[in-house]
Amino acid sequence: MSGHDHTHAHMIRSDPSGRFVLHVDLAQDRIYTWRFDVERGALTPADSPFVSLPPGDGPRHFAFHPNGHWFYSIQEEGSTIVLFDYDGATGRLASRQTISTLPKDYAGSNFCAEILVSSDGKFVYGGNRLHDSIGIFAVGANGELTHVADEWTRGNYPRSFSFDPTGRFFYCLNQRADHVAIFEVTRETGMLRFTGQYAAAGNPSHLVFVEVA
Repeated sequence: MSGHDHTHAHMIRSDPSGRFVLHVDLAQDRIYTWRFDVERGALTPADSPFVSLPPGDGPRHFAFHPNGHWFYSIQEEGSTIVLFDYDGATGRLASRQTISTLPKDYAGSNFCAEILVSSDGKFVYGGNRLHDSIGIFAVGANGELTHVADEWTRGNYPRSFSFDPTGRFFYCLNQRADHVAIFEVTRETGMLRFTGQYAAAGNPSHLVFVEVA
């Protein structure tokens, strides 16, 4: 098992309309799309039931752009982000761009995990475990990504990350360092500035903000 978790790498989420449900299968290198019947609570395969990624790339997480038409998938083994055009009427995905999550000069092992899109849709963030960086990508007018920078995670094995509800702060969960590193987001440039603050947490995996009435 080489220290990372193939067994749990199955992300399941509905599309923005709630009419389709998508999930990744890391071992099969596929992203599946299901039609969701709200009345019966039943899932049936969509017209295009799945898309395949290159063998061994291992799709792990994905994120929709706020416009609902662009879909970004991050590959654990391939260390890539793929941009898909998403058809909300049929649930069909069509790949259009593949970009590396890593700097060109990096030659070692790496496993990707988390991917986030900023709430304004201008930037995409991809996590590199072992390279221990957050790849920052600008979103172009057509949804295509351009690599802007890499930010060191201030710890090792970034399992996931989250924005706070305001989008001002970015929390990176460094699983093997047993802490959450806190960054401030520069909204205009997408850059992350380390605040100097850590929150201790044993083997952190996921961080969710919940509104309490």
